[in-house]
Amino acid sequence: MALMATRRSRQVALCIGAAAALAAGGLVVFASRETITLDIQAAPVTTGPVEHQVVASGTLQATTTVDVGTQVSGVVQALDADYNSLVRANEIVARLDPALYDAALREARASLAQAEANVRRLQAAEQSARFTLARDEQLAASNMLPRADLDAARAAMDSASADVKGAQAQAASADDAVKAAAVDLEHTVIRSPVDGVVLARNVEVGQTLAASVQAPVLYRIAVDLRQLQLWVNVDESDVADIRAGEQAIFSVESYGTELFQGTVSQVRLQPVVQVAAEAASAPAPAGGVTSTPPTVTSYTTIVDVANPDERLRPGMTATVTLRGSHHDAALLVPNAALSFQPPAAAGAIVDDTATLSGLHELWRYDHGQLTPVAVKTGLSGGGWTELIGGTLRPGDEVATGVVTRRTSALSRVSTWIP
Repeated sequence: MALMATRRSRQVALCIGAAAALAAGGLVVFASRETITLDIQAAPVTTGPVEHQVVASGTLQATTTVDVGTQVSGVVQALDADYNSLVRANEIVARLDPALYDAALREARASLAQAEANVRRLQAAEQSARFTLARDEQLAASNMLPRADLDAARAAMDSASADVKGAQAQAASADDAVKAAAVDLEHTVIRSPVDGVVLARNVEVGQTLAASVQAPVLYRIAVDLRQLQLWVNVDESDVADIRAGEQAIFSVESYGTELFQGTVSQVRLQPVVQVAAEAASAPAPAGGVTSTPPTVTSYTTIVDVANPDERLRPGMTATVTLRGSHHDAALLVPNAALSFQPPAAAGAIVDDTATLSGLHELWRYDHGQLTPVAVKTGLSGGGWTELIGGTLRPGDEVATGVVTRRTSALSRVSTWIP
């Protein structure tokens, strides 16, 4: 696939001071001639499988993460777990100073005891009023007691019964206060809700926690690091090609070129819209005129990753390759054919009579002749691009590159002898 193209350069007169020419009193004139050799590199159009690979970035996350907080305020008295600690469900991980809550519990119990004593006192008064009413009813039946006294006894009985019910309600409220104080005291002992490993500890001994303002998070516990999730941000232009169940390959900086595998489990419908980086860093327009900045929309894709040896860690950044659309028997050309353009020196072998009306241009190389061909492309991946329109057929040669070699040589033009 080599073509010889010769171009005559300007002639340069060279004076050769050879001893023999001087002796003869003559002059020999030479000209420099440059030769350009073009090596056209070509490849055949072929058929085979092709798939579109989506490359994106993502972050490893624990499958289930639990934030351990506190429902009560107080001063941290002790921390029984630290970073990377393995904890079991219901295991104590921290303690708050219980002094205030212990005192509140004792006060609530004292109030309950007082309320119960008041109930008993009023029940005794009710019993006395009941006996008085019974006696007065007997006297009234014998016409030995005025009607007014009987009515007063009945009123006293009703009042005593009402006092008892009120005291019983106060006692019940005091009992609830005791239970609440006991729960608050119990909450000063903070326990792990799950089996797992501590990813983060956000407090120190002696730190005051104000749960009434905002529930503070003491620990973040991952349930099981042997199974992770990779959260990948896939651009909206590629998300249509991603399917649940497809395999994903990724790498992380910690392990260099080593590849890990996962399986796509979910492509979330909720879009993630972010302002483009160049728009976020651009200065504000002059004159106070504002415009809507360009945005980038992506969709979170979840990849399940097995991590039996726990080499991978939450928070690692991964470069992910996802399998998109694929065709098993496609008409393929090398990607280099799409960017090939003949050099100026190849004008003698370029067919300028061809007309193009396609989306892309390839150059067919046939019997030393370059002819432009219009094609329509489809999927691209693995160094190959699918052709879905055009006149090329399997076995046709397309140019993919050119190597230019230049050589120079001297030739004698004339000899002058006086």
